[in-house]
Amino acid sequence: MDVAIVGGGPVGLFIAASLSRMGYSVTVFEEHSDIGNPSHCSGLFSGHILEIVGGKERRGVLKATSKAEIVAPDGSSLQIQSTTTKVYVVNRVEFDRSLARDAINKGAEIRLKERVRAVSKGFIKTSRGEYQSRIIVGAGGINSVVRREIMVSAPRIIGAAQVIADYHYEDEDLVRIYVGNKIAPGFFAWIIPLGDDVAKIGLASYGNSWLFLKRLLKRLNAQPLSVSGGGIPVSTVSKTYGNGMLIVGDAAGQVKATSGGGVYPGLKSAQCAVRTIEIALESGDYSRAAMKKYEDCWRREIGKELSNAQYIHRQYRKIKDVDFNNIVRELNRPDMLKIINEYGDIDYPSKVVWKLLKKNPRLIKYTRIIARK
Repeated sequence: MDVAIVGGGPVGLFIAASLSRMGYSVTVFEEHSDIGNPSHCSGLFSGHILEIVGGKERRGVLKATSKAEIVAPDGSSLQIQSTTTKVYVVNRVEFDRSLARDAINKGAEIRLKERVRAVSKGFIKTSRGEYQSRIIVGAGGINSVVRREIMVSAPRIIGAAQVIADYHYEDEDLVRIYVGNKIAPGFFAWIIPLGDDVAKIGLASYGNSWLFLKRLLKRLNAQPLSVSGGGIPVSTVSKTYGNGMLIVGDAAGQVKATSGGGVYPGLKSAQCAVRTIEIALESGDYSRAAMKKYEDCWRREIGKELSNAQYIHRQYRKIKDVDFNNIVRELNRPDMLKIINEYGDIDYPSKVVWKLLKKNPRLIKYTRIIARK
């Protein structure tokens, strides 16, 4: 085969569909028996994601929303409603399966319930057999076997827990975010309405995420219908390529440390991977130097924003609950809300952060973020 992809998530499937469309022989190895499951994602997507994959009407979009509420530890809140920036609540299982159908229709093979045990240049050993491939892509998440082969340390991980719950919601177009160290130390909690009194409720933290989630569910009087959990990378790895290999998505830590979202930066990086692989296959050069073009590309395309997000995340972890209360109060001003509504973008959060700090320097003493160009 030309390309072996380890992992059947959205990033790996996007690469498979793109390369198969060009006529290359591509096989995806997925250890689970069901594309899209288990689903750990909140399913809150930006329009940028749907622009990359195309075909919004068949990607499992449940609804669009432009309203959010951030709840401070003291119960005060910040209401956000944008007239321009929208996010989409997406059925992640259907989203992933739509990408799998794209890959299959373009000629890719997807081998389910086949765990990749070891890789080396041009060689793959799985739970079912051994294969040869000109290029190997590691898109299998935080425990990537390909990343281990190229001898790169794992990204920093924080724990996340989420439930789909029976929960009465007064406004089913409103996404609610809870901040504070008694709610989710170092990160935040979320409620995303799915409709019909069902919502995704979850959080990530530097503490015991399951314990904090149980406390939140009790406070909300929400009854779980299903549970899931996993790890969220909050740092990128030092190197994302090897001899005939590259890693993408969570395996590379290509995740926004501010929100935990990995689909958009993963897809942006996947576009770089496709371009690099195409050139390598046409030239027959699979060396480290050839694969390095992938890393140069994604760091140029999305690397700066990921770095900014990691910096903001490190400072965010230091914020005390009393300062969260003060920040919400400072942001509840017409001029600040105007900036948020105009420049807010969940895929490029640093843009609005710097503008808010410039407009209201008092925020610096609460956030410990140093304003910079």
